[in-house]
Amino acid sequence: MIAIRPATSAEAQDLAVIGLAAWEKAIGVWGEDAGRLRENAEEAYYDFCTRCWPDILVAEWDGDLAGWGSCEKADDFITDLWVLPEFQGRGIGTALLEEIETGIKQRGFSAARLDTHARNIGAIRLYKRQGYRVKTYFVTYSEPLDEDIDKVEMIKEFEPGTDPVDLGTDDYGLYDN
Repeated sequence: MIAIRPATSAEAQDLAVIGLAAWEKAIGVWGEDAGRLRENAEEAYYDFCTRCWPDILVAEWDGDLAGWGSCEKADDFITDLWVLPEFQGRGIGTALLEEIETGIKQRGFSAARLDTHARNIGAIRLYKRQGYRVKTYFVTYSEPLDEDIDKVEMIKEFEPGTDPVDLGTDDYGLYDN
């Protein structure tokens, strides 16, 4: 079953492999050439996991590393959530997200924020099932990938009563709130 715990520095390389594998699967769904970006992405994951391992929570499935997530600056912004493709669909992403949200609440924030690629349909659906809504669409330069990427910022208010922003609809029903 699922166990969530803090990462250790010795796991940085394994965590980078998990992040890269999940990223490659996600971008492959919308037709991006992962091979073209792989070297930069691999370096970025290894650098992040080596520098930020104290901020990473690890998910294990029956003792095997299965995923990880991070709130890098110990604020309200979730920077990463990655699950190995072979472990996806088992509730690991949800468990990690809930644990990260618990930390955000404990730090006194009233909402959690994150962003994801605007074409990452699987992630957007997961976040919406967990109570997030799309707040903003934007284009940003990714230094590790050396290109502009389309993203959506999503938010989850922990206290009910905040009216969601009406951003209209889209073909997938992903961006309507």
